[in-house]
Amino acid sequence: MRYWLLALDDDEYTEQQAYEVEAVEPARALPEGAADGDEVALAGPEGVFALGEVDGPAVAYRRRLEEPVKTSETARVYGPATNGEAGPGAWTELDPDAWEALVRALPSPERRSDWLVTLSMPIEAVDKAEAVRRFWSYIRSLGPKELPTFVAPYGRELEGTSFLLGVEHEQDPEE
Repeated sequence: MRYWLLALDDDEYTEQQAYEVEAVEPARALPEGAADGDEVALAGPEGVFALGEVDGPAVAYRRRLEEPVKTSETARVYGPATNGEAGPGAWTELDPDAWEALVRALPSPERRSDWLVTLSMPIEAVDKAEAVRRFWSYIRSLGPKELPTFVAPYGRELEGTSFLLGVEHEQDPEE
C-alpha cells in the first residue's frame, strides 16, 4: 500500500466543497504505481480537507473534515516556491512516517448529528407549482457559490450560522 497527497487546483477544490459526492475524479491521471486501496489525503489551498482511497480512476471519500488543516505537505505544495509537478493538481507520494504525521495532525472524527439546513426566499408567482419551479430555477442559477444557506444544530436554531460553499459566511449586506 502506498500513501498519497492529491493537491486539487482551485476549481476542483471549490467543486468538492460545494457538493456531496462519493468520489473525486482528479484532473490529472493517477500516478504510476498507484493502485486500488492506496490511501489519499485530499488537499486544497486551505489544507487537507478529506481522506480517501484510490478506487479505479477516482479517489473515494472515507472522511471529510469540517475545516481544512494546513500541514507541512500542503504548505510545500501550495507555497510560493512550487516547481513543476509539485503544484496544485499534482500527486505527491508520502512515505509511511509522513502519512502518519499527517493523519495525527488531523482532528479526531466527530460523531454525526442532526442539522437543520434552511433556505427560504420570497418568490412571486401565480400559484404554488409555479412558485416551486421558479424557486428551483433561481437556486440553480445562483448555486452554492452565491447563495448562503442557514445551518443550525437541530433543536438549537439560535446557534445557527450562514454558510457559503461549506464555509461560515458573514451575512452583512455590505460584504
